[in-house]
Amino acid sequence: MSSLVLSDVAYAFPDHTPLFTELNLTVGPGLTALIGRNGAGKSTLLRLAAAELRPSGGSITVGGEPARPPAVAYLPQLLADAPAGRTLADELGVGGRLAALERIEAGEGGDDDFARIGDDWAVAERTVALLDGLGLPTDLGRPVGALSGGERTLAALAGRLLGQRRVLLLDEPTNNLDSRARLRLFDALDRFTAGGDRLALVVSHDLELLERVGTTVELRGGRCRVFGGPYSHHREVVDAEQAAALQSLTGARNDLRAEKRDKVDAQVVLARRLRYGRKMEATKREPKIVMGMRKRSAQESAARYRATHERGVEQAQGRLRAADAAVRHDDLLRIPMPDPGLPAGRIVLDAVDPVAGRIHLAGPARVRLAGPNGSGKTTLLRRLFGDGVAGGAGGRGASDAGDDDEAVHVPWALLPQDLRIEEPEWSVVDAIRAVRPDAPAEEAHAHAARFLFIGDAGFRRLADLSGGERLRAALAARLFARPVPQVLVLDEPTNNLDLDGVEVLADALAQWRGALLLVSHDDGFCDRVGVDDVITLG
Repeated sequence: MSSLVLSDVAYAFPDHTPLFTELNLTVGPGLTALIGRNGAGKSTLLRLAAAELRPSGGSITVGGEPARPPAVAYLPQLLADAPAGRTLADELGVGGRLAALERIEAGEGGDDDFARIGDDWAVAERTVALLDGLGLPTDLGRPVGALSGGERTLAALAGRLLGQRRVLLLDEPTNNLDSRARLRLFDALDRFTAGGDRLALVVSHDLELLERVGTTVELRGGRCRVFGGPYSHHREVVDAEQAAALQSLTGARNDLRAEKRDKVDAQVVLARRLRYGRKMEATKREPKIVMGMRKRSAQESAARYRATHERGVEQAQGRLRAADAAVRHDDLLRIPMPDPGLPAGRIVLDAVDPVAGRIHLAGPARVRLAGPNGSGKTTLLRRLFGDGVAGGAGGRGASDAGDDDEAVHVPWALLPQDLRIEEPEWSVVDAIRAVRPDAPAEEAHAHAARFLFIGDAGFRRLADLSGGERLRAALAARLFARPVPQVLVLDEPTNNLDLDGVEVLADALAQWRGALLLVSHDDGFCDRVGVDDVITLG
């Protein structure tokens, strides 16, 4: 039975900035998800476990032995470009064995060929069966360059599954997969972990995949926390903890206010006593020695009284800091979407496409555009909305009534799959103001803040933003237009988001009161958004 164990692992970036200091994690057999915000170190953890990076401290083992290939197989998020002439057999790591088998069958095999084959005489049949199960071409001589992005990912997975693996590490494996390919990947993972003696650790923001895991590990603040169950269980636990933490925070704030009021009241009492003592001293109604004793006693009493209330305030401040630290403030981030004022039943889009047929949307419809990779979803959006990213009523479209007829009947905004930065030196606020140059600067800053670019974050360069931040900035710019777009069109918006970004976007789109046309391979995300209907291509 395999277990992946990280003990007191330390790792720092080349500039000596520490990422992990004493990271501990034990992953048992089965399918486990590793989640966390962008920058938390998820990919780095996988690379450490795969021996692609060396920790500066601690140990990483599989079954008590150092973690390294062939026991550990790692599938990165981005695959290196295949060299010219590389075949599918080469990609799977069986090219040498197949060539040796051909020489042996032709009577030309040498000792090296027999050594390379070993006992694996059925390597060709086993490889073809695996490819077929993943829905991939079974022509092992096929050039890798002829594969689609999704096929390349599945082929790389197949190569990892062919070896005698005990641990499989996957980094965002569903990013380029359509719905059918994702199901094949899910089945492959189920088969890999079915025996109870192997484990797969997967980094993903795919909500459907995250619901299939038996264990969820959250990487946060350089520490791992293990939750038994799928992502929904993790959310239930964290949400309950956050509700309690917010309640404690409210109580701590009230306690601090009460302690501060008591301190003010105590200062008033002490001031009254001081005035009374001075009055008694001025009237000299008591002997000087008695008055001196009273003064010293009063000063000592006042010091104790003051110290008691100051200590009460300090303790209340400490409780407030502890309560505030327990709150996940990043989980409280929400995007308040503007109201586009779209009346129910208002025609949003009406066109007849040569591939998709009749497309009719009435507000506030929420429609998902689905289909396998290569079925033309992005091309259809281009036919309907052109190459722009925003427009008013009367947009172009593939209408059967002629080029002069309107297809889009309301203002619209499009967020393409490939968010290109035309002005990388612009700030977030610059990009927002470019939509409405006559708008006051204060309005643009306030709008940026509503999309979580608060304070100085609004002045960050577009070139420095992460994929999720770029999407959020693009959405902010589109919705700054006047009139506000009444239909949002999004093409695979979750591809570059971390899990928290997926949830923030899903919540924002769920409260959107306009129409929505959404291209997404993530069923869980579409469920969160609340899709009303599906148009399937291919």
